[in-house]
Amino acid sequence: MRPLPKWLSKTKLMRGYRCHKCLYLTIHHPELETPIGPELQALFDQGNKVGEEARKYFPGGVLIDNDPWDFYGALQNTREQLAAGAQIIYEAAFEYCGCYARADIIQFSPKTKRWRIYEVKSTTKVKPEHLDDVGLQVWIMTKSGLPIEQINLLHLNTQCRFPDLSTLFTQHDITDDIRATYLGVQPKVVELYQTLKQADVPPVDIGPYCHEPNPCGFVTHCWQEKKIPPLSIFNLPHIRNRKWDLYHEGIVALDDPRLTDLNELQARMVTAYQTGERFVDEPVLKTALRDWNYPFIFLDFETINPAIPRYVGTGPFQQVPFQFSVHRQEQPQAPLTHQAYLHDALDDPRDKLIPKLLTACGTEGAIIAYYGVFEAKRIEELAQYAPDQAPALMQLVERIVDPLPMIRAAIYDNFFKGSFSLKNVGPALLGESFSYQDMLVADGGGAQRAFEKLISPHTSAKEKETLKQAMLAYCEKDTYVMVELVNWLYNACDFSS
Repeated sequence: MRPLPKWLSKTKLMRGYRCHKCLYLTIHHPELETPIGPELQALFDQGNKVGEEARKYFPGGVLIDNDPWDFYGALQNTREQLAAGAQIIYEAAFEYCGCYARADIIQFSPKTKRWRIYEVKSTTKVKPEHLDDVGLQVWIMTKSGLPIEQINLLHLNTQCRFPDLSTLFTQHDITDDIRATYLGVQPKVVELYQTLKQADVPPVDIGPYCHEPNPCGFVTHCWQEKKIPPLSIFNLPHIRNRKWDLYHEGIVALDDPRLTDLNELQARMVTAYQTGERFVDEPVLKTALRDWNYPFIFLDFETINPAIPRYVGTGPFQQVPFQFSVHRQEQPQAPLTHQAYLHDALDDPRDKLIPKLLTACGTEGAIIAYYGVFEAKRIEELAQYAPDQAPALMQLVERIVDPLPMIRAAIYDNFFKGSFSLKNVGPALLGESFSYQDMLVADGGGAQRAFEKLISPHTSAKEKETLKQAMLAYCEKDTYVMVELVNWLYNACDFSS
């Protein structure tokens, strides 16, 4: 058992709000936590950028720019700015009885001699966990002696459109919400400290809080302790919260005879697990495939969806394609041709992508896209952006066909592991050579992060070239896997009857 640190940050204390065991392990057994990966780090970076953007709406403030781990320095710097009469402070630090927090923006009101608090969230709505987070922070700030007039939460406004960012944030006065729960904060904090002083790890069972509101870093450790098998009721498609009812009844394994009342897809997965046999419903496949007309155009987009919009007419988190891959096959067994586009500059990708997309897709044939509603929605948005190209773009939408629904309806393999993602389905049906493992860019999130580096002026020419080749290889693999997957679907059917 490790000694308690002098200060516990609000971030760590909030872990205890959702799970005492999570906080205990964070302090006493941090080595058990899964390291922060690039995807989670990208979310943290995004939150920091949104916070920086919010400061522009409160100009003239003083930034407490101490490093996140420099608790003492940040506290001292904040005290000095308060004593000097600063009217607006960014990242001000406060502590009380070992609890430490930093506020995004605080603004002094000369009229009331009190402070207004502005907490910034990189979401598009107020969430319940936000109120707990801000409530704990306000408790620390108030107990430290800061007189507070009003508490506000700022989140991203879905109606904002670039380039006018004057309405990027929606402001909510949550003062009354925080007052309603204020008296409950101290007992919670006391309970958390009592937990941390125990000799043993709290006996907290796994539960929904393992993944909500975001995945806990100790999931792997805790679920291994509970001996949850790699394939279990937690992998059943569309099982939602019923999985926890089953778990508390002791039903975890897919071969448990008590596992009943399943829908057709869930029952199919259980049967495949129990028999080890792949399920294929040939009549369903044949019916769906009969409507597909050559040439086949296999299409995949990669998109960027920044929290702070950067392209004309886009809002927060709106998807904008920056890359596509198209494989084309004129007739069965005909050789493949391939066309691709990857934007590599800071300007709007859509201007150059649209004409190249129209050329690559042509005017005839089935456009095959896995989870095609995503590609269809992106093309519709491209049509809205470029009205002169809208008729041609909307014709592409009409031609889209999607292998995903037929696979979900007619096929199941144990190696799907309950997921119908192309990353699972491709290797399961086609073999491990169609896996994305060991690729420098191996998924959509990786493509987004690579694109940000690619267009950054701080990235070297050598690294940009490496990124370009990796991104092109990844997107091309997506459409090539679709080619072979569709071939597999046709080979699974007997069209002579």
